[in-house]
Amino acid sequence: MRAMNETRSEASVGDLAIILYPMLFLLGLWGCLAIYNSTCYSEQPFHFAGRQFLWLMVGMLFLFLSSKLSFGFYKEAVFIIAILFYLPLIAVLAWGTQINGMNGWFSWDGIFFQPSEFAKAPFLLLLCWINSRVENEFKRFIALLGITAVWTIPVALQPDMGTSLVYFSAFLLVYWIGGGRIKYLFFSLVALVPVLVFFVIKNPYIFSRFYGFMDPMADPLGNGWHVMQFRYTLARGGFWGASWGKAVWANSYLPLAHSDSAFASLSESVGFAGAFPVIVGIMIICLAACRVADKARDNLRRTFIFCIPALFALQSLIHMSVNVTILPTTGITLPILSYGGSSLVSPMIAFGIFLSASRHKDY
Repeated sequence: MRAMNETRSEASVGDLAIILYPMLFLLGLWGCLAIYNSTCYSEQPFHFAGRQFLWLMVGMLFLFLSSKLSFGFYKEAVFIIAILFYLPLIAVLAWGTQINGMNGWFSWDGIFFQPSEFAKAPFLLLLCWINSRVENEFKRFIALLGITAVWTIPVALQPDMGTSLVYFSAFLLVYWIGGGRIKYLFFSLVALVPVLVFFVIKNPYIFSRFYGFMDPMADPLGNGWHVMQFRYTLARGGFWGASWGKAVWANSYLPLAHSDSAFASLSESVGFAGAFPVIVGIMIICLAACRVADKARDNLRRTFIFCIPALFALQSLIHMSVNVTILPTTGITLPILSYGGSSLVSPMIAFGIFLSASRHKDY
């Protein structure tokens, strides 16, 4: 009977891999097309899209390699992995390259590395490990919140408020899925208020973006510019889109059309009909992960298997919500689809560890 259960478990994990590999690859290809669409009127229309396709190949390789390591290795080396990925978060504040007012990248000969992207999976793994080891409810909450603060503050100091929000969301996911209490979650949200006030005072642009979101027409050429360009881009795309290579607005007016505005840029070309499959693909990944997580036999694996696709979906939702102007503008990429090796390769590695955690033969 046990052998039969393990066989069924292995079959379900195999089915997950069959779904995950082509789905992630197709999302990456869709991203390459979106990037080409947003730069097709430039002097080098294939430059960014070509580089992104190379990163997609690298990402698929890392997806395969990270999935082949036993999850036991990740559990035993969790602190070493966490330290190795945390140190660059500190180092980038002193020696990083500033892009668009944010000091969050290392650069070597035109290759950019964003530590906050690659640190997401190790951070989540560390949270899940602590959640599975600390039995006392209050101590577990304090430990998770403390680790979250230690990892989030360096990101917020870059300043990168969008990624900071993703890190804090990872804490909420792990604590809630791990059986956390509502009163502690409420306390953490209340404790976040003075922190947000401090960063708004220190970074006035945050308030400007919020003001531009609330009333973009009050300053359409200033604070409301980005919001208005999102709306014009989406309106031009409509339901069926303006067709590939005809994204005039994304090429001319939409800020960072190939990265922070990738979903809006895609929507101009293929409209709602072409952008909706991206949402469907993300939902399929999450639903497939939920089926596998139900079969996990220990809390660490179960929580990690749930949280990786949930965090991927949450970041995607934030990006799309900003692009359709139901959230204030923030610099956050659409994982796998937005331009950049860090935003493509890092989720591939995370999903590789996710597949490793899903293999029941490693229990």
